[in-house]
Amino acid sequence: MNHMKRIVGFVMLSVLLICAACDSKCDGYTIRGTAEGTVEGDTVFLCTMKGFFSFVPFDTAIVRNGEFEFRGKADEVSVCIVLPTHAGTNDGLGIVDVPFENSLIEVQIFAPETKKAPIVVNHGPDGPLWDEHQKLQSDWEARQDAPWQIVLNQSGTPEEIEQAQKELDSITAEMAEAERLFIVDHAGTGIADYLFAEYYRNPANEATKDILLKAYSAKNPDGPHYRKILKQIEVQKNAEEGGLFTDFTMGDTDGNPVSVMSIIKENQYTLVDFWASWCGPCRAEMPNVVAAYHKYHDKGFQVIGVSLDGDKQEWLAAIEKLKMPWPQLSDLKGWECEGAVLYKIQSIPSNLLVNQQGKIVARDLREEALQDKLSVLFN
Repeated sequence: MNHMKRIVGFVMLSVLLICAACDSKCDGYTIRGTAEGTVEGDTVFLCTMKGFFSFVPFDTAIVRNGEFEFRGKADEVSVCIVLPTHAGTNDGLGIVDVPFENSLIEVQIFAPETKKAPIVVNHGPDGPLWDEHQKLQSDWEARQDAPWQIVLNQSGTPEEIEQAQKELDSITAEMAEAERLFIVDHAGTGIADYLFAEYYRNPANEATKDILLKAYSAKNPDGPHYRKILKQIEVQKNAEEGGLFTDFTMGDTDGNPVSVMSIIKENQYTLVDFWASWCGPCRAEMPNVVAAYHKYHDKGFQVIGVSLDGDKQEWLAAIEKLKMPWPQLSDLKGWECEGAVLYKIQSIPSNLLVNQQGKIVARDLREEALQDKLSVLFN
């Protein structure tokens, strides 16, 4: 009887462990650990990195009993930064990058003065692959160091500096090729999907991004980052005058999801206007758009504001201040705004004039150009 109880107990424990593992792996992420230099009540941030060493937090945890823990759900595999703080700053504390995936990840972060590398235990399938990629990058960067120091410090004769620059350029080109091979070789994994998008969107890879696209596509991948890139490519083919508008959905001022195309279909012509409350030229142009709206709205003209704001209160205050009566949409992601990324908006104000059938009839109409175009269309 006792033997049977032990068997039943073992089976039940196994089931619980399997369920717990499945919960952390399949249903969401758990990132937990310790950070040397933090104390009870300190804040730890989970961040993405934008641009050159700029951290954008998207989750927070509080240090309790010497540990922190994040829980949530990742829609796609990416890489995030665990950034501990003490007294509101990261000064004197370490950081670590980890694969952001629906799994259990445990980390130990040490203060830089200890010169100890962070310890990361990756329980997800992409952890070891990310480690392999990081090792590859470190090896290439080590090869770059000597010629880079010569070029940076201008140490040596002009001939030696020129030779160092040639060597540096050669290594950089070889690094890019190795990166492409790594991505293609591991197509189908979450990390390769993430690295594919990072490589493709990097302006430094403009000349070789289509080489990667062709080789990667040949592996028939099906990752969320890859699908977004394909959608962007299709959008860009259609984004010029005469092309068809590609729909996207974003939240209105109440947070309700709204399809841009659903509004376009209800009006003869719609101006999809990309702007932000912090954009001086946008605010300067807005009275012109307001005037056009009031002049032609009853004839079938509509405006949809797509904001690149990050602060909801500033966005709402600007709408009221500038007296914009048309639908306003934003996901409050700044330059990562879904619509702006989709249409590769790199400066604002920017706009698309779209007819009821979804055909783009003009782009970037400002000042008198907007009034003149509408006058031709409605008169």
